[in-house]
Amino acid sequence: MKAMSCFSVRRLLLLSGLLAVPVSLAAGVFPLVLKHDFGGVSFARMPSRVVTLSEEQAELLSVLGIRAVGFGSGRIEGRLGQRAQNLTTLARSSLTEAVYVGAYDKPSAELLAALRPDLILMDGGDGSRTTFEAVRKLAPTLAYDYDTVPWRTALGDLGRLFGKSAQAARYLQTYDTRMASLKAGLAPVARAAPNTTLLYMYEPGSVMVLGRGFSFSRTLSVLGLTLNTPAGIDPNISFKQLNAEELLSLKTDRVLILRRLNDGQLVPPNATDTVLRRLGKPVYTYPLDPQEASSGPLTDLKRAEALAKLIRR
Repeated sequence: MKAMSCFSVRRLLLLSGLLAVPVSLAAGVFPLVLKHDFGGVSFARMPSRVVTLSEEQAELLSVLGIRAVGFGSGRIEGRLGQRAQNLTTLARSSLTEAVYVGAYDKPSAELLAALRPDLILMDGGDGSRTTFEAVRKLAPTLAYDYDTVPWRTALGDLGRLFGKSAQAARYLQTYDTRMASLKAGLAPVARAAPNTTLLYMYEPGSVMVLGRGFSFSRTLSVLGLTLNTPAGIDPNISFKQLNAEELLSLKTDRVLILRRLNDGQLVPPNATDTVLRRLGKPVYTYPLDPQEASSGPLTDLKRAEALAKLIRR
């Protein structure tokens, strides 16, 4: 995927003073208790060996300039005990020294123990409880589900834990300023034609419509756009498999396709594209990197930048 020309994630980090710039490691007030999806954790000191079990949590570390010693994921197939290779995630700056510990939901207990972490970060939510109960025996663990605990809150928590509250606050201020600018620039389009349909195409023969329950959809509301779905489909769903012909019932101003990149190549044109041409509405493509986080401080900015650029052109 081409780098963004107008305002990149890297530039945001530079403006926030968070990339390749020495920062203070002044400790917060300890003991420090942090709440997360499954309760609270008390820390007697600042952690120094962090394992992250998702790209979502790794983005928090990247913003704060913290490098993980271990990394688990459901998006890559690494070799256990070796450094993760061929990373395209926006969080890769925090993973340059991290060894792969296995899948996000079944990390290797042996490897985790060998890494001697004093903090494990993982996704929250009901489906994560079993993993949480297993890894919490090895190190203090924080689990964040961004649908219930916004990443802004998680970033603030880690800022306090690592003595980097000022860096976290600067990032949020710069992020909010940029988001407001993007929304203002798109306002004329949003007022005249707000309705936008989100589709996900992961292989030629399949297409899904995305609802408000899917994290990408939040980008639309941030930019002042309105999510809509084909007739008879509840817009509050997360996603629903479609027959391409159902798209002809759309009453929308535009269609945005999240088109998966497989080995660097977009899903090729197929029957869904043919139907959309019959619909006669503008269709935009967002190349979806398989390692892209569902949400996070870097991913959410990247999406807003890309969508604003696509729709304005």
